[in-house]
Amino acid sequence: MERIYDIAGVRFRILFDGLQIGTENALLENFRTYGGHDHTIKIEAVTALAEPQGKLLYRDVRQWVFGNGPLRIRYVGAMANEIDGAYLRIWRDGAKSLVQVKKDAMPLGLTSKILMIAMELEHQITRSGGAFLHAASILHQGKAILFTAPSGVGKSTQAALWCENRGAKLLNGDRAVVRGGVVCGVPLCGSSHVAENMTAPIEAIVYLTQAPENKLTRLTGAKAFQKIWEGCSLETWEREDMALGVEAVSRIVNTVPVYHLACTPDLRAVELLENELTL
Repeated sequence: MERIYDIAGVRFRILFDGLQIGTENALLENFRTYGGHDHTIKIEAVTALAEPQGKLLYRDVRQWVFGNGPLRIRYVGAMANEIDGAYLRIWRDGAKSLVQVKKDAMPLGLTSKILMIAMELEHQITRSGGAFLHAASILHQGKAILFTAPSGVGKSTQAALWCENRGAKLLNGDRAVVRGGVVCGVPLCGSSHVAENMTAPIEAIVYLTQAPENKLTRLTGAKAFQKIWEGCSLETWEREDMALGVEAVSRIVNTVPVYHLACTPDLRAVELLENELTL
């Protein structure tokens, strides 16, 4: 069985080697398409993952990465000092990937989480010229407003205030792909459970901090770049990905208005930003 998904302009052909797809993949199914593809991924169930190949390039508390030339092998779920706990092995060489999943990691079938990891969206989006951004995005009067900040600062709160008081539509509560002045939907959305498959021109990207009083500042140059870069997800061990990420964020900063909104969690913050955007 095979399926093709188009995520932010990157088309993935997934080959399922006798595996059952879990029933909770509704969000991902919104991105299903037909026709050509950019990357082929074969997924198979195994009792034990194959051994590493190449040189150890990177490791942290959730993964190990090995490489040899263009070949990359990731072990997902490995501990910082122990690879045996990994439940997923991704072998990637160019436009093809072979993914092994331990059978005991998917008692109810392949989940969207496993499929998303297998696609390596951070890498694929970066290589296609986009920036994978941690942001809540809304659609207001035909244009998108993106709220980015570290977790817990209030992205979801500000997005909800716009939806409840200004008739905006939530596009995604947690993730967005930005290409220049356009935002693209992705089937990753944190706890919001909203992941629209659509693209829209961006009116503004707003970096949030909490404050007792509201203050809005337009950011340009290095300051704007820094705040967008803070929210980007990419493979930091890949030199080319880092360089492409810098180029993508530079295009965003040169195309889209970027603001810092020190805000309260109420309608006053909406009014301040709204007044600026309607000038």
